[in-house]
Amino acid sequence: MPLSALALITVSALMHAAYHVLYKTSRDKQAFVWWLLAVTVVVYLPVVAALFPVIPARGWLLIVVSAVPQAAYFVFMSRAYDAGDLSLAYPLARGSAPLFIALWAALFLGERLALLGLAGVLVIILGLWLLNLPKDGRLGSTMRALAEPAARSAVLAALAISAYTTIDKVGVQYVPPLPYFYLVSILILAIYSAYLVVTGQVQRLAICWRAEWRGLIPSGIAMTLCYVLVLRAMQLSLVSYVGSVREISVVFGAVLGAAFMKERYGLPRAAASILVVAGVLLIALARAAQP
Repeated sequence: MPLSALALITVSALMHAAYHVLYKTSRDKQAFVWWLLAVTVVVYLPVVAALFPVIPARGWLLIVVSAVPQAAYFVFMSRAYDAGDLSLAYPLARGSAPLFIALWAALFLGERLALLGLAGVLVIILGLWLLNLPKDGRLGSTMRALAEPAARSAVLAALAISAYTTIDKVGVQYVPPLPYFYLVSILILAIYSAYLVVTGQVQRLAICWRAEWRGLIPSGIAMTLCYVLVLRAMQLSLVSYVGSVREISVVFGAVLGAAFMKERYGLPRAAASILVVAGVLLIALARAAQP
């Protein structure tokens, strides 16, 4: 993986973890997501309008297809945060995704990883799995934890992440990253609005804005910027690498959860975090074998 792509992903991961702290601590997570998308659509409109490219038919198709799993991701992630800790839901959702992404990339995109890069992906997955170990550290407890509502929603969110990430790797071959994600965001907002109408949550939007607008505006700006950086990294490297390295945000999320929400961290999670960083370094070294 080129160092430029690694730098983009690292900055993106830190921003991603930071706004997810605000997301997790919000009073109404479903309404918070709607406002994140609305802020994106309003704030970035002038930039996208000024830089709007000619988009081929295949680009439009990929934009539409990507919006569905991205909307599903927000639904499942909100449910996971409602039911469990940031330090459980965030690592499980983000940590399961690299395995699925590597699988879809091999099946549908024909990606073949260098041996060192594959080792890095597996080390990251192991580290993320260890981050999700329950306090007693036993495998049986982990399996039981996966039956909890928060864990189930987090795994479904991971599947959604893997689906839209794989689609987006192809999408940015036809559309530049910022207009691509902006147009996807408009569709997600439409889908999510319909979801709120069907579930009777529309009246909560105004309450959420009045209570949390100070956090919503920077979070909406950060959400778009951090994923645009990831999309740019996808143009520079394999999606299997990008999808794995970006999950260093899990380490940042666990640290922030411990620092600001008094969630446990401890020695096992520190060791797991070191494994994730080691996996990232292995992928960075693999650039000599593959671009």
